[in-house]
Amino acid sequence: MKNKIFQINIDTSVLRRLRDKVNENQNISYNKQYKKYRAWDKICAIMDRLDDTVDYLNQLKLNTGKYRRSAFDFYDFMNNSAVVCDCIKELAQIFDVDDEEIKTSSEIFNQTGTDGKGTDSNYFKYLRSLCSVHPIETSRHKRYQDNEFECSPYVTWNDNFIYVNDDCDIYAVVYTSKEGNSFKRVKIYISQIFEYIEKRVGFIEKIIYSIEDYQQRTIDDFRNEEIKCESEFDNYINYLKNLKFECEKRYGDDCFHSFDYIINLFQLELSNNENEYKMNLYKNAIKYAVKFEHNSIQNMSYEGFENNGLIDPPQNTETTLLTELVSPNSWSDEVRKYSYELGKISYLNDGSDISNIQWAYIQLKHIKPFLEKYVSFEKAKSDFEYYALVNLALYLECLENDCLINKNIPMDKNYRISI
Repeated sequence: MKNKIFQINIDTSVLRRLRDKVNENQNISYNKQYKKYRAWDKICAIMDRLDDTVDYLNQLKLNTGKYRRSAFDFYDFMNNSAVVCDCIKELAQIFDVDDEEIKTSSEIFNQTGTDGKGTDSNYFKYLRSLCSVHPIETSRHKRYQDNEFECSPYVTWNDNFIYVNDDCDIYAVVYTSKEGNSFKRVKIYISQIFEYIEKRVGFIEKIIYSIEDYQQRTIDDFRNEEIKCESEFDNYINYLKNLKFECEKRYGDDCFHSFDYIINLFQLELSNNENEYKMNLYKNAIKYAVKFEHNSIQNMSYEGFENNGLIDPPQNTETTLLTELVSPNSWSDEVRKYSYELGKISYLNDGSDISNIQWAYIQLKHIKPFLEKYVSFEKAKSDFEYYALVNLALYLECLENDCLINKNIPMDKNYRISI
């Protein structure tokens, strides 16, 4: 026994599957409610804690001979094991997982106590209280105590020097303050402790199934909740505002979408009539793309032509026709030449401070000769009008080049100057 070193080997693959499942539909996990708060921060904290703590437990070697009387390595193991158990218990509660099977099991320690109702969970908590967290007064585990309270001066590894015929791996010396009893020894078997922790970690599999079921039920509920059509609104702006509302309801208030830009674009009154006809072509293209976005929000999916509006979309790239149109880019040689300048034009639409806005106008001067082949900036007034005109010019330039926008905008005079 003296030379036996103990080291747990918890299978961590279940932790990776847990994180993958949570992130598979992150928008749904992000908006999960638990009690009166959004649970996302707690879910993330639990996953991070599980990753780090399980990894630490796997590296921790017990009974190396470093600790003679008080087994501080065992205290460390018990405390961090309790963190793992608490995390799993809380995660089960967040996702409404029935954990009765691990609450009531008693086959590992086989310690049901004086009332016959004790469980593995009860006994593990008793050992932890006695050994590490409440050694000078363990008083909340009556079924395992020999008096109103117990206290433990030390927990020591069984090296067979003192108790030769004792088969346990480690034992806790316990004072009971009971007349006629000097102390008792609580035998502890590391194989049982390891089995208890491994079974708790294994329970994460059931939590994963529950998360998958929760995500699918949420998606089905949204799919069955019909989004109002354009014809049900008095004007197009109100229709766009409702789509924005439906998008945020399904994907959360913090989700990325382009409806604010589109609403501002359709509310924009151009200062120069020369741009009116071309701007209508751009707006018509956006209206065409919004129909697919409507489907995408309704179907809770960006996959397939009916949801993204793209024929032969690029592999390993998540985009939609609407996404392309709100930031047009043909990736032509000329556009690449002005990539820095064009990147700074976004300052005119993102609420940047005055210095960034001024820098955007300086960059706009550099690329005006290129953009003015398509639009006129004469009489433009607001920052947003300049920004919209740049996008309009880039849209028209896309229609002259081999790019996603040109491939997916119909050959129709409603969207193009020439066919």
